[in-house]
Amino acid sequence: MNLREWSDKKTGASGSFYEVNVVFHTLNGREMVVRRKSPVQTKRGAEQYERQVRQALLDGTFEQAGEEVPTFEKWFNGRFWTEWVVAQRNKPSEQEAKRCIYKCHLKDRFGHLRLDEIAEGNHIAQFKAKLVERVDAGTLSLKSVNNILAVLSKALRYAEDAHVIALAPRVRLYNLERPEIESWELEEYARILAAAKEEGPEWYAAACLAGEAGLRIGEVRALRWERGVDLVAGTLTVTEQTRKGVTGSPKGRTRRTVPMTATLLDAIQAQPAKLIDAVKAKKVSRRGYVVHNPDGSPIRDGQTMHSIYRICRSAGLPERGWHCLRHSFGTHAALFGVNPWRLQAWMGHKRIDETMRYVHVADDHGRPLPEGLLEAASHETNPDRRIVRMLSARRAIAEHGAENATPAEETQVLDMRKPSVLH
Repeated sequence: MNLREWSDKKTGASGSFYEVNVVFHTLNGREMVVRRKSPVQTKRGAEQYERQVRQALLDGTFEQAGEEVPTFEKWFNGRFWTEWVVAQRNKPSEQEAKRCIYKCHLKDRFGHLRLDEIAEGNHIAQFKAKLVERVDAGTLSLKSVNNILAVLSKALRYAEDAHVIALAPRVRLYNLERPEIESWELEEYARILAAAKEEGPEWYAAACLAGEAGLRIGEVRALRWERGVDLVAGTLTVTEQTRKGVTGSPKGRTRRTVPMTATLLDAIQAQPAKLIDAVKAKKVSRRGYVVHNPDGSPIRDGQTMHSIYRICRSAGLPERGWHCLRHSFGTHAALFGVNPWRLQAWMGHKRIDETMRYVHVADDHGRPLPEGLLEAASHETNPDRRIVRMLSARRAIAEHGAENATPAEETQVLDMRKPSVLH
């Protein structure tokens, strides 16, 4: 019987508990280690529980007295999956990522081991050493290693919470500096829009939704006229995203409303759409997906992936994914001086530190603004509408060039990048 100490570095909480630790040798020579958290957390109660465990082992009734500790494979695909992954409403993409990590990295190494055996010896240390070898060989990134270790840690920690094991081993992640945000330069972004327009109206609309409003590509696929577009207010409301044909809530599970730029409004209105005659309203309204196939069906993941690469090649730029357009929206808005908390709401971030990454990039890589951008917002006094006007004017930069800004404009850029005060 031991008094185990524990602490949580994230919350600063700490405490202790009584644990029974019995080593039992069976007749066939097998060594059986039994670790159980005492149901009565007093010294006398733990001593009594230890005597009960020892007697059950001697009588051969221990396995009948309590459920045997499951293997990692049985636990991961059983209670952990149903009670934690499913019950916590992990998104389909998150479930897929956990399944892939288990199948590719955890099954062969831990699947046959009981949960209490994983805590013994140096199984986790050896596993981490093998992963680091792959990092050094260039076949795995340190970010991927942390993702693998996080899934392993969650499965073991939940086993402790469910009292299947007394204490889960600590799985420490590696300190990792987040990479700098990758976005298009102003002139490059204008070239992307021009190439997307040549690709077709649906891809021009998709590029504008990502680059003019910061939508993720899954949110672009799921956006519908009747639920997400308000032409009167000039806003988009993001409530869903679609990945591999499955539609669910967007990342962060929060809806958000984003203002539409004039460029974006022109792009989506040029899209052919199903029309219905609203008799009572005496007007024609749109319905269905904003970006869709000719038959009205939603675009698929493979279509969007290949199309953005074609657009990049057509623009004479390196192949980058749709998320680079979302990053460009955030970075350019920060460069133009948007209030960080307003940008957080537009991009749907849960934490302000996510948004501040865009502000830091704009601060570290400031650019003189082309005259056309400054003129577009020169007569606008509302800080939010000023940013929206400047975002919309980016599409014309390719015609004028970003290098024509004057030294006087550089001073104005520095002033504009200070966060605005919202009224």
